Amino acid sequence: MKDNLTFNQLDLLKEIGTIGAACAATALADLLGEKVEISVPQVSVVPLENLCTVMGGMERTFFVLDMEINGDILGRIFLLFSPDDAKFLGGTLLGKSKEEIDLKDELFQSSLKESANILCGSYVSSLAELTNMTILTGIPSLALDMVGAILDFIFIQIAQYSEQALYIKTDFKVKGLNLEGLFLFFPSTDSLQKIFEVLKLKE
Repeated sequence: MKDNLTFNQLDLLKEIGTIGAACAATALADLLGEKVEISVPQVSVVPLENLCTVMGGMERTFFVLDMEINGDILGRIFLLFSPDDAKFLGGTLLGKSKEEIDLKDELFQSSLKESANILCGSYVSSLAELTNMTILTGIPSLALDMVGAILDFIFIQIAQYSEQALYIKTDFKVKGLNLEGLFLFFPSTDSLQKIFEVLKLKE
């Protein structure tokens, strides 16, 4: 992702992020069978070296779902949840309270992986519908790690795609509780230009 994006290009990326967040809220409501309220998403383009700051520091821990994107668009998408939010999400699906959830339980991790997969898929589907492109997702992986380790992985794996991330922070409210959804989307430079061209936005 180039660091000299125009104002209109940045505005378009923010709009894509906002549409994706709305689709994720709908998917989350269907998944949980509960009403989901959504805040106005915070969407920005963040250089890789600044991700630590926006993610809350090296020591913060997240459950992170990592999914490769291919087809007409190449890149990678990450969805991050705090352990407490992950417990609530997975516990709701399993019919358990947060206190009953063991983060290492395979059934819990499976339910969290499936729910995160659905949420990421809703973002990808909204982009595919908006651009009329074929966008495929790879097999997702799920891990619990600190920001420092997550960033190490990103710096190694993402360099082939981009030096910046489309950062999308969305607050969901479910059953009176607030959940923070953090998406990082890394489209390749060529893919980004495809998106701009399809949507008739030039530099």
